[in-house]
Formats: sequence, C-alpha cells, structure tokens
Amino acid sequence: MESKQTYFVDISNGDILQDPNQNASPSFRIFATPTEVNELKMLFNDNYDDDMSTMRRAQIPFRQYHNSPEDDRYDQSMKNIYSKIYTLGDEEARRHITKIGILEHTSDSDLREDIKNLK
Repeated sequence: MESKQTYFVDISNGDILQDPNQNASPSFRIFATPTEVNELKMLFNDNYDDDMSTMRRAQIPFRQYHNSPEDDRYDQSMKNIYSKIYTLGDEEARRHITKIGILEHTSDSDLREDIKNLK
C-alpha cells in the first residue's frame, strides 16, 4: 500500500512539488500517493492540451466562446483538476474550492456524492 505524502500544487503552472522553494507559489496543499500525483499530473497535461486548442480556436474571429467545444473541454479539464485537488487537499484547499464554486455543476463520475452536491 502506498503511503500519502504532502505535496504542494501550483494551479497556475501545474507544478506539483514535495518541497516548495522560495520561487514557487503553491496554491494548494494535498496529501497523495505517488499514483494519485501521477493522476493529477495527467489531468494537468490534458488541461495543457485543451488550453492549446482554445488558443487555436481564438484565431478564428467568427467563432464565439459559448459555441466552442474546445472551450468546453478546457473548462471541464479545469473542473477535473479542482475535483482531484478537492479530494486530495487539506481543509484550506477544500474550503477555497467550495468558496469559488467551480465544482457545483460538474458531471465528473469519479466525484464522491458529497462533492457533487456542494452548495
């Protein structure tokens, strides 16, 4: 059985660090196994790919945000990241994610029922 360790996640650049240095500005503290950290890294990788597709979509002036599947995928990948951080995070991380309300309309099937029903 893998043991959980403390990691620090910087949501803005996708860094997951065991020991944040003075140049890092971690957004959240999580407690995770190496497998869970890899899952979170994969979510950040997916988010990067989705971000790049929104950049390409933005080059087409007549396509609006609300009619863009690329933007929908990016939004969902951000929700997936926040969902994972909520599940693994400390109380402060969960409180912040609850406060910003990003998970209230998620359809992530891996989310626990109590997380689905936030707010």
